[in-house]
Amino acid sequence: MLRSVRVLVGSVALVGLLFPATAQAQQACTWQRSELPVPAGHSGPDVKGIGGEYSVALTGSNPVPGIVRWRNAQPTVLSLPTTEPGLYGTPIDVSANGTVVAVLRSLNGPVLNKPYVTKVDGTHKFLADPAPGKPGNPVAINSQGVVVGHADVDGALRLVLWNGPDYSSATVLGTGVAMGIDDDGFILARPGIRYKPGVIAQPLKKPVGATSIDVLGYDNGTAVGSAVTGMVYQGVVWNADGTVRYVLPGGTVRSANSQGTAIGDGVSGAKLWRAGQPADLPVPGPWMAGNFVTGRDTLIGTYLDIEGGNVHAAEWTCS
Repeated sequence: MLRSVRVLVGSVALVGLLFPATAQAQQACTWQRSELPVPAGHSGPDVKGIGGEYSVALTGSNPVPGIVRWRNAQPTVLSLPTTEPGLYGTPIDVSANGTVVAVLRSLNGPVLNKPYVTKVDGTHKFLADPAPGKPGNPVAINSQGVVVGHADVDGALRLVLWNGPDYSSATVLGTGVAMGIDDDGFILARPGIRYKPGVIAQPLKKPVGATSIDVLGYDNGTAVGSAVTGMVYQGVVWNADGTVRYVLPGGTVRSANSQGTAIGDGVSGAKLWRAGQPADLPVPGPWMAGNFVTGRDTLIGTYLDIEGGNVHAAEWTCS
């Protein structure tokens, strides 16, 4: 998956630790919740991405769904790159500089899948098609504004990069499905490859005894996902060099940070780990979908107000 060079993928070594000795018992958190408000006319926010001080969500609004971007809990409703009626944007991710990558879609009528970015000043740029008539599927954006995704090119899923400021061309790389890109330009691809164009691919290590791995997230430059050992799924957090940092029982990991906090899916809902050990989520807390760990060691996500029956977004701080 290098620029026009076939990826050299070495065999994946079986290394890793189950509950590192450095993991200490965690004291229970006193959670402080800060609401992420939505402007009038918007409701039911579904958080889709985080980046630095920013987060972004899809909201319900009339006549079409909307996009709200927060910076330090201050909301901004984003406009669309078109005035054509019946179209709406679905946010995919937001960078640490506030640039949102989204996909323009049709509420009714012919299927539309047109990716674009909205910059912090409100201007829009469409992402160039990686191949004629083949729009890409963006999945993440880093702080330099580089978007990574994949597209069907010549009958195969290929990794794609789009560079700002105009995003008028697409760089098609080797085959693969992208999951994220960090601020150094390293791409994370399924099932467990980390590489940068011009650099030999670096397979993520498998935990001891695992037969397979699958990456599911790359927030804060921290690769996370799951491993299969026998018939058991376990969550995994990797170090920056691709070695295993934590193997976590009872779920799969979706988001983590360098401090060792991780959030993901458990048997009955969202699950939280701190320093490799299960930890209690806030109540009410983020759902299984749309929840993230920030570099500030906070949680951002969507939660249900059981008494009111309404969906909200918030950031939780552990103290």
